Amino acid sequence: MSDKKNSAPPDAGADRNVDQIRDILFGGQMRDYERRFLELNERLEADFKALRLDLDKRVAALDKRLDEALDKLAKGLRQEVADRNKAVEDLESRLLQSARTQRGELTNAIEAVSHELSTTDERLRRAIAELEAALQEEASRASAALNRSQDSVRAEKVGREDLAALLTEVALRLKGDFDLPGGN
Repeated sequence: MSDKKNSAPPDAGADRNVDQIRDILFGGQMRDYERRFLELNERLEADFKALRLDLDKRVAALDKRLDEALDKLAKGLRQEVADRNKAVEDLESRLLQSARTQRGELTNAIEAVSHELSTTDERLRRAIAELEAALQEEASRASAALNRSQDSVRAEKVGREDLAALLTEVALRLKGDFDLPGGN
């Protein structure tokens, strides 16, 4: 690095002076901005990660509850079907006419349980869809807040090129090498 300083053109000293002046004038403020940007970015990332984990936990809990409810209903339906079939077989062996009547009742009971199962399933799916929509909306709001924060930070930030041009002009004016147009 010292080789670069020794082999640098004579203007390098002036550039270093400009850099030193820039650091003296704006260094603390720029470091403060950088620190603030880093803190804001870390906080936003942590909030987003926490929101994502919460969303994942809620979806997993809903999936588990839905699976348990469906398993319970399916088991109940299987048990109901098995019980009804046994009853039909017993009645069929005693009286053929009675068996026909029982079969009709069994079919009605199966349809009622099936209808109840489909109604419950539809209700659970709607509840999951509503929760998912609410979670999506919350994630969208968080993302929009993040975007607004980033836009606000970008709007307040001074561009490095603009700052460099300003400081170069100040240095040239201080040195007396900068002539204003129409200043003859």
